[in-house]
Amino acid sequence: MKKFAVICFISMISSAAFAADGAVLDRVLARTDAGLASMASRAAADIQVPEPSRASFAAAPAGVRLTDITDKCSKDGEVLSSYPEVYAKVPKDENMLVLKVFRFTARDGAERRIEVLLTGGDWMQYALIYVITNAGPDKNTANAYFMPRLSTPDKEEGAVAPEVDPHDAQKLVSFLTGEFLDLRGNVKPGFTSVAAATR
Repeated sequence: MKKFAVICFISMISSAAFAADGAVLDRVLARTDAGLASMASRAAADIQVPEPSRASFAAAPAGVRLTDITDKCSKDGEVLSSYPEVYAKVPKDENMLVLKVFRFTARDGAERRIEVLLTGGDWMQYALIYVITNAGPDKNTANAYFMPRLSTPDKEEGAVAPEVDPHDAQKLVSFLTGEFLDLRGNVKPGFTSVAAATR
């Protein structure tokens, strides 16, 4: 009987303790839920991005876009130039080859053309490069520009590779649109014409 009374007494104390713990646990959970909700609300406020102004959507000025028309300008495997008068005035070695021909529309709406001329001797591993173009204010005048970065720095033997490989189409286009032409489709200052002809 004493054992039974002790067990009942322990059971009652345990139930009371669990009940008390349950109430405490409920209060803790309620506070935690409220805290989490508050934190979530603050986090949501922190990550809200203000609506951008119209100015931030303004398009960046588009650069000149070149179109490769080399195949259209070729006959029997040879590229035909639109500027034979200029080629007659360009300093060249025993070999001459039009490597690439591009067209583009300048900012004034007129179509322009770029021809990439390779010249050098048979003994030269790397060549000298000229760009012939009617880019500029007068579309009827074509100018030839020597391109040091596309050419071998060894003008005698041609044994040193150029800084920019003119045979790599992507690098060539990047050079022409990024360093040679400005956004209007004109030749940037710093490039000097070595020959010119007007149609």
